[in-house]
Amino acid sequence: MPTFEFTFVIDGLDPEDPGVEDALFDAGCDDATIAVQHGALTLSFAREATSYLDAVLSAYQSLNAAGAKPVRFEPDFLVTASDIAARASMSKAAISLYERGHRGQGFPKPVARITTANPLWDWFEVAYWLHKTSKIGFEELQAAMISRSVCSSASRNLSFEQTLQSVKSDLASLP
Repeated sequence: MPTFEFTFVIDGLDPEDPGVEDALFDAGCDDATIAVQHGALTLSFAREATSYLDAVLSAYQSLNAAGAKPVRFEPDFLVTASDIAARASMSKAAISLYERGHRGQGFPKPVARITTANPLWDWFEVAYWLHKTSKIGFEELQAAMISRSVCSSASRNLSFEQTLQSVKSDLASLP
């Protein structure tokens, strides 16, 4: 069974509480590394599952069972050109050529930090374009959609059931 890696940033648990690790372990987060990074409590999972979706949603459910509230999900769906290159197993130079329209048309426009030297793209939009141009497979496209949907749900404080419905709806919209 494949192992999928991802991270949740959570609220609702006190990292100073001596019982927090046991609570997370007992709730099914025994495959996560707990850390405090930049003041935020994070759980980095290496979860075995039949699919990326099953891995992410089962981890989300385990966090809820422990009383944790996911507020962010990584890998983030906002990416730099370097992130795009790494995720697509391509060179940064190739991504730059796509971005400037020198290798194909229709590469997505950045969605944030547009006026800076390091703009951000929506990874799902880029993954969709890369999939349409046969640069990445459908599984990578699905993972991009799942990451964007779960990150959006977590930042909006949706319940597990609402997140599950959101992810399923988003995946059903894929071509």
